[in-house]
Amino acid sequence: MAPNPSYSNSGSQMDPLVATAKVAKAIMSAPAGNGRLVATILSAYDLPYAATDVPTSVTLSYTDRGRHSTNIVSTGPPAAKHRDHANSFKFGSPNSDANSALPNQLVVSAPLPTLFESELTFTLTYDDPSKNLTSRCKVNKTLRVNETQWLILNLDNDTNTAAAATHSALRSSPSAISNSTVDKPTLRLKLRLEGPYRPEIAALIHLFDGWFHVVDVLTDTTGGATKGILDGIVHVPNKLPAIKLLLLPGVPLTAMGVVAAPVLVGLLIVGMPVFLPFFLLLLSTTVIVGALGSGLYFSTRDGRTRIQHVAEPTYQTFLMTTTGQRIIYDVGPRPSPQALAHAILPEGMIGKLIVSLTIDFIGSASYLLPIVGEGFDVAWAPISMVLIGAMYDVTSPALKYFALMEELLPFTDIVPSATLGWMKEFGPGLLEEGRKRMEGKTNVNRRQVVVSRR
Repeated sequence: MAPNPSYSNSGSQMDPLVATAKVAKAIMSAPAGNGRLVATILSAYDLPYAATDVPTSVTLSYTDRGRHSTNIVSTGPPAAKHRDHANSFKFGSPNSDANSALPNQLVVSAPLPTLFESELTFTLTYDDPSKNLTSRCKVNKTLRVNETQWLILNLDNDTNTAAAATHSALRSSPSAISNSTVDKPTLRLKLRLEGPYRPEIAALIHLFDGWFHVVDVLTDTTGGATKGILDGIVHVPNKLPAIKLLLLPGVPLTAMGVVAAPVLVGLLIVGMPVFLPFFLLLLSTTVIVGALGSGLYFSTRDGRTRIQHVAEPTYQTFLMTTTGQRIIYDVGPRPSPQALAHAILPEGMIGKLIVSLTIDFIGSASYLLPIVGEGFDVAWAPISMVLIGAMYDVTSPALKYFALMEELLPFTDIVPSATLGWMKEFGPGLLEEGRKRMEGKTNVNRRQVVVSRR
């Protein structure tokens, strides 16, 4: 029987390429993970009924794409009345553990994309259903995944108009709750949405965790020996005083190298066509070695600590965006490359100008290698299209297609497509500002001439 091409000659070990393809396919096709919404009801303030009307519970339900869920959960009755607020009730403590089962906690489990796109309905119930008070809020407008928010929701007796409470939901800290609206009936609660990472993000996290563990083990094993070698090299001049004598021939040779540097630079400029390929090869090798060394260092404990201080604010800012949520967590369809680029690229005038000049410089860099460079354009063309579309799709929707053709066609790289998009977006405003300034100066000069004539 012919061997199965999916396996190696050993017959028991799967081919690495086939195994990698199967793992990638399994990750990308994995079903959406379940999310968990935890609402801790704290209190209900300034209720519009008599003091003898005590609410019986708070219920929570969610609406998924226009259909009311049957998964309705309910708290117990209020724990006590507020002493300092008329007709207000406490349901629990704001410091309760979200993972413990408490009578003032409402927990809903469903696929994370369903919860993230749903609309929550909180109902403060009474024995008389006509007195029920309702408030609603959209999850994706209020929460981010794996984040806790303190909310104040306005309550309304008319469930048909309670959707207006979505716009009046206030995010606040616990200390700010007592300073908020007191005239309208409100519901105070703590809301948290929990959910899994996307399968590919979870796989990357597990991969990096394994790699960091290996690096930590190697560092702990060889750390003492490596530190001893480095200390020995640093203290060699102190241990061997005679080695300082090498400075006698070293200093003149260094001086000769410094003096000869301009001559060498001039020879490199004259022989640029000959030396350029070797220079690019040396530069590429240096960059690769530097990247590998930096990656190895930033994999150590000290390196991870250093890079965390720099990367953490940027990561948190990115995670606050809708695109960041959709990339990291399984909350719906994956964002397009253009949407991802739009979330990362700057939006200011100067930032866009710097990025545009960089895009045009990389695109025209193929002229350094006239034949090989055209092959680089084929790889750069779709990247340039995505970046330009992310920055200028609003003002110049067709510019990204022009940039794609400009990079693919030969001898057209000199056209600065990205900078043209910048000029289209910011040029008219700058010209108008310049015109107004010129008119202002002209008016001032005219006034000065009139005054001087008088």
